[in-house]
Amino acid sequence: MRITSNTIVADFLSSLSKSRDRINRLNKQLSSGNELLRVSDDPATANTLLRVKADLSRVASYQSNVVNGTSVLKLTANSLGEISDTLQNVKDALAGASNADTAMLTQVSDQMDSYLALAMDVANTQYDSKYVFGGTATSSAPYVRTGMPQQVTYQGNAESIKYQVGDGITSVVNITGAAAFNSTGKIDLTGVLDNSAAVNTSVTTSVSMTDANGASHAVELKFQKTDANTWAMSAALPSGATDATLSGGTATLTFDSSTGALSQIVRGAPLVLTPAATGSRAAAPAMTAMISADSLTEGIPSGGSSSVTGTHTAVSVFNKLIELRDKLKAGVEPTADDIAMVSMMQDVVQREEARAGSLSGNLSSAGSYLTAQNTRLLDLQSAKQDADLTEIGLRLKLEQTTLDAALSAAANIIPKSLLDYLT
Repeated sequence: MRITSNTIVADFLSSLSKSRDRINRLNKQLSSGNELLRVSDDPATANTLLRVKADLSRVASYQSNVVNGTSVLKLTANSLGEISDTLQNVKDALAGASNADTAMLTQVSDQMDSYLALAMDVANTQYDSKYVFGGTATSSAPYVRTGMPQQVTYQGNAESIKYQVGDGITSVVNITGAAAFNSTGKIDLTGVLDNSAAVNTSVTTSVSMTDANGASHAVELKFQKTDANTWAMSAALPSGATDATLSGGTATLTFDSSTGALSQIVRGAPLVLTPAATGSRAAAPAMTAMISADSLTEGIPSGGSSSVTGTHTAVSVFNKLIELRDKLKAGVEPTADDIAMVSMMQDVVQREEARAGSLSGNLSSAGSYLTAQNTRLLDLQSAKQDADLTEIGLRLKLEQTTLDAALSAAANIIPKSLLDYLT
């Protein structure tokens, strides 16, 4: 087969063009730092990089949720701490108002009004123009003063706000006012316990408690005579109940042997009823109630046997402060039960403050995992995409040297024309 000069020249020029293409590609890899310049260069690697990019974007979204959620929970915990401190100040002021004159009671009443304004301001705290304690109702203030006589009403709900912090993983990022400030109350006991009943005689009554979701829960209160004029009270759920769990609710009641009036109540842990979740709906906040037995007496029942009735009433932090303010203003001294109620409210606020810290800790753990996941994805992306600059530099130098040599040899390959001889 005869190879003509034109064929030799064409092959040479083709090789020269390919060499320049390789040099151009190496220059682009060197300047961009990427091994892969086009999807068509390595489809399998390109698909892997696309998946990694999508994973990095998703992780970045989760990390943003962790940062925002942590900020909300820190603000929430700080706000709850402020209200706890305010309630401590309320307790101290009430303790100082015992056996006080009218002027002092008026002064303490003014303090209650100041504490109320401060607590409401904190309860209406906002983050990123959203109200923190309103549950999912974040666009309007959760606490407002209404009516005459004045009351504070809750405009929010008991729903949790959840952020996605992983594939199929969500974390609660809020504490509702329903849980922190509206979940306390008292159970008022009325009726007559038979003073002639034998020791170990027991009496049972049922109390209905309505949670923040509107569901009613039955609680059984049992009174057992332990000594003359002394009864021990305990609380339990009805047999087979699955709608809630219950703890606390114990007290020892001692009655005056002459008048039958309550002379002393020694309370154990407050009654805490924790509703269970129902279907797709989250559980309502736990309800904490203090036993009040000022209207319960010991004597001779009209029906011949002991009869006790219990009524549960919810009492918010803010409405308790209004009640205390108005009582003090009217010259009525605070009672031991008033101080006990405020103390119980403070315990609930501190419980929710601790829960906010726990939720923040959960987010911190999620954030650490996401950081590690992000690092692994970046390492994979680098392994698949990043070019070995040292190797590419050497290859580029070799290609340039080869090109220079080829151009030098071109004179021997490309035939001379008549013009070359004339010059």
